[in-house]
Amino acid sequence: MINYHEILIKIEKLMKDASKNFFELDPKNNFKMKGRNDYVTEVDFKVQEFLEKNLLKLIKNSNLLAEERDKSKSEIKEYTWVLDPVDGTTNLVHGFDHSVISLALLENSQIVIGAIYDPFRDEFFSAIKGEGAKLNGSKIKTSDCKNFSEALIGSGTGGGRVDRADETFEMIRFIYNNTKGIRHIGAAALEMCYTSCGRYDAFIDDGLNLWDYAAGTLIVREAGGLVINMHGEEVGCERFGGIICGNKNIVEELRRFVY
Repeated sequence: MINYHEILIKIEKLMKDASKNFFELDPKNNFKMKGRNDYVTEVDFKVQEFLEKNLLKLIKNSNLLAEERDKSKSEIKEYTWVLDPVDGTTNLVHGFDHSVISLALLENSQIVIGAIYDPFRDEFFSAIKGEGAKLNGSKIKTSDCKNFSEALIGSGTGGGRVDRADETFEMIRFIYNNTKGIRHIGAAALEMCYTSCGRYDAFIDDGLNLWDYAAGTLIVREAGGLVINMHGEEVGCERFGGIICGNKNIVEELRRFVY
């Protein structure tokens, strides 16, 4: 039987070791474009290569689903690691220091470990299914905000919204007019973490891949929050979709944007 506590200790060290690439390489002058507003850098590749080599040793016969190289179409097996080596690559290229490594472990298509590391602030968000969520080892929980008018909302503009500008800005206008404010960092995994510890009251984004939100989904849930997709259903392990997450009261208010 796998000891998830031991696994989490090991992956924390691995993620922190891998994050050295954020500072040792030069993403500003070493990147390629995969699509509109979609960068890939040597940091992405190096982090993924390092973690793949080491993660697969932790659990026999496990495999990797990850954003880069040929791993983005990997099948989900009994034990599958789900990795975004750099969530917020555009931020990294521009020197906007809000990028993270996001890692989840699936067991029979259930998220059992979530870990997200922000190397710029040395913040390690983590969760084991059924055991709560933590930030640097201390328990965290979502906010207790009850009124939408008092909420601070994070909003993404993921790839799924590229051709839906009018709809997206109507959503942003509604949130802006009816809450205490709206924030946009450009790293969904990080913004899910900020939701899990109450810095945001909720977060909404669309057009995400599983590696963008798998770890964050478990962390928010274990912090007491709700995570639904853009159809209003509980998030599972869909390969692609959107999420609304956070304080349950505020998520209910954001259901108006499901479709």
